[in-house]
Amino acid sequence: MAQNNFDNWRRIVVKVGTSTIVLKNGQINLPVIGQLVQTLCALRNQNREVIFVTSGAIGVAIHQLSFKKRPSKISQQQALAAIGQADLMAIYNQTFSFYHQLTGQILLTYDVFDNSKMLENMLNALGELLALQAIPIINENDVIAVDEMDHQHSFGDNDRLAAMVTKAVDADGLIILSDVDALYDKNPYEFSEASPFRRIQAITDQTLNLASGKSDLGKGGMLTKLKAAEYLLENDKQMLLLSGSQPDAILQALAGKEIGTLFSK
Repeated sequence: MAQNNFDNWRRIVVKVGTSTIVLKNGQINLPVIGQLVQTLCALRNQNREVIFVTSGAIGVAIHQLSFKKRPSKISQQQALAAIGQADLMAIYNQTFSFYHQLTGQILLTYDVFDNSKMLENMLNALGELLALQAIPIINENDVIAVDEMDHQHSFGDNDRLAAMVTKAVDADGLIILSDVDALYDKNPYEFSEASPFRRIQAITDQTLNLASGKSDLGKGGMLTKLKAAEYLLENDKQMLLLSGSQPDAILQALAGKEIGTLFSK
């Protein structure tokens, strides 16, 4: 990936999943959150517009309430989402404030993208936040967006949400931080000889067959990321998959270092 691939990435959507900000033991990964916030602020200092899509509300609440695992009952998930979202934003606000960086919270449901007036209102508000040099922090409204109410209310995962936001705001690219540092030709946790793909130009059945695994606390996995990449490629957008454990990989990749996997025609 040559450096000039990213010279025109002036408006960037960055998405982080639950597995990045909540450890397997349930503890909140505060050091990584700190590094992530520092990286996003560094992007702002490069005069790039940053839109931050985050998962993790339920995962944070599971830690806060000392639950052993994510509950299966929908109403319990709704309650955890409400508790965890407040706590998650408190963590982000405290961390961003250290760098004197303004933020603004936006909670979305699928209906926003299916209703032209709602979408216009959301984009107007988001545009004003960017004009104020704030970083919008977006999450799905999990208190409302449940499958039992109406399948059209739920994105299913925040990878899809981030891809739809990228298209809607006409961002130059989406960066997804994952629990793996690239797409590999085989599972890197099982095969030491696994080799990363540095560029994918189209999502094929063979590509989708490479996806395996799912976070214990989150809803996504590699398959949802490939589906997000497929959606963006169909809409002439680019996506970069990087390691969530090292958020400064974003700066390294944008500076031209050959890391991660770039999905681009």
